[in-house]
Amino acid sequence: MTVITKAITEKKASDKMEQPLFVEENAADGAKADPEAGRSKTDAVPRSRCFISRTSIHRIHMATTFLLFLLALSILLIGMIGGLYIYKQYARTQMRRFSTGWYSIPYDSSNKASYGNNAVHQGLLADSDLFTKSLTRAMEQDALDIARHIDHDINNFFKERFEIDLENEHYEKIDVPDFRGGRQGRFIHDFNINKTGIIDIDGQCCFVMPLNRQRVLPPRNMYDLLRKMYNGYYEVNTAVVRETMRVVTPPITDMSIVGTYIARECQDLPTYMLQKVNSSSIVKRSTSVQTGVFGQFAGNNILEVDIVNLEDFE
Repeated sequence: MTVITKAITEKKASDKMEQPLFVEENAADGAKADPEAGRSKTDAVPRSRCFISRTSIHRIHMATTFLLFLLALSILLIGMIGGLYIYKQYARTQMRRFSTGWYSIPYDSSNKASYGNNAVHQGLLADSDLFTKSLTRAMEQDALDIARHIDHDINNFFKERFEIDLENEHYEKIDVPDFRGGRQGRFIHDFNINKTGIIDIDGQCCFVMPLNRQRVLPPRNMYDLLRKMYNGYYEVNTAVVRETMRVVTPPITDMSIVGTYIARECQDLPTYMLQKVNSSSIVKRSTSVQTGVFGQFAGNNILEVDIVNLEDFE
């Protein structure tokens, strides 16, 4: 019996023929579909494009520049106004704190009539800036003309320059450049530590003594008194009071004991303490030259400080 079977080679050939011989183009395009959007790229909507003209860009640039300019100008104006305000406040504070100016003091009470004379008053006080008072050119010329005719009266006065601490009332500084019969000096009255410093301008040294509150008025009271004198009121006692002192050696090495104001004025100068020799007494002023005498008016009497051994330190 003959059995007819299929050859093995035919089966393998049929297996290879199961795959398609070619792929259609549409099928290939469908295989490239966008997996994220879930649709083919052919279905995507085309993007829109925006166009900005050069004119618009120029306008935006000009507007930005103008706004920056206004901002810078505003900052500049605010800075100028703020600086001016701070300066005025500082100047006002300084004006309230320190009042300075020259003043003319009669040597004795016999000059009361001359001092009260309006012409003499204008001639002597025209250079004071303790109080706000300005002179025109005509008034200045009148004052000069008056001064030529009152030389005798002016010789009966001596000048003092005051610097008064009105805000804190801590100290007074009085310069006496032309005290008759005495030396050129500067007085520093420190009301915090109750001490007085005397700077010898000619000898370039300093002396420190206790503050005499009976003769030296506090800053506010001194200012009020000078203002009354400036306005023409004569209510001061110019009798001469002398205090005789002597220099104590060695010089001071620790300047902290003399206070801030005295130490500042006596910086780099030899500084000595003064010791009282005898009590104060009211005396008739002598016109003879006395090399060791410093004089001042600080509200009550003209105080003369006579340093008996000053010649040993010159």
